[in-house]
Amino acid sequence: MSSNRYTPYLFLAPALILFLVFTAYPILSSLLLSFQTLENGTYVFAGLSNYARLMKDTVFFEALKNTFIFLIIQVPIMLGLALILANALNSKLLKFRGFFRVGFFMPAVTSLVAYAILFSIMLQDSGLINQFLSYFGVDQIKWLSHPFWAKVSIIMSMTWRWTGYNMVIYLAAMQNIPDELYEAASLDGAGKVRQFINITVPQLKPVIYSNHFHYFNTTVI
Repeated sequence: MSSNRYTPYLFLAPALILFLVFTAYPILSSLLLSFQTLENGTYVFAGLSNYARLMKDTVFFEALKNTFIFLIIQVPIMLGLALILANALNSKLLKFRGFFRVGFFMPAVTSLVAYAILFSIMLQDSGLINQFLSYFGVDQIKWLSHPFWAKVSIIMSMTWRWTGYNMVIYLAAMQNIPDELYEAASLDGAGKVRQFINITVPQLKPVIYSNHFHYFNTTVI
């Protein structure tokens, strides 16, 4: 009887140990390090001097501004696309749903190095994207060197990489919505768009809020 009482903790132990070693410890270690400075090869307590210097650093505020730009623009675009794709791939009328699901999810498991090299090649001055735009009479865009277009490039690449990941989360949640709700709405004359707005989105509110909070937390904190 006593052994059964500890069984849940044994199952939780591996995940808890990994969390403590690779998440909790680095965060606490970094926090303590922020109150120290290196003098003569050893770290000594420096109080809030590092934070005082940070508040005077213009590069820090520029980086903070850019981070909020990505948070406000890229995250809603990515989650909106993920929601639309999940709804489309959840349709029983769509053939080869498994193929499309894997295809959209593949960028999330792509190596970070391969993903960076791919976009750096595509976004070069003579890259694939500029060549494509030239057929429509668009002048060459400095994707990687212009301050504005560099931000657009990052938004594009991040959206490509993580939209499929969030799509899978929404798709899993959609499959838990009872079919009876859609059948009743269909009998009442509601079309697919109205069903999506009045049934799918409200049923997914907990997942949507959780995703938004997760990206706000990881981006800001």
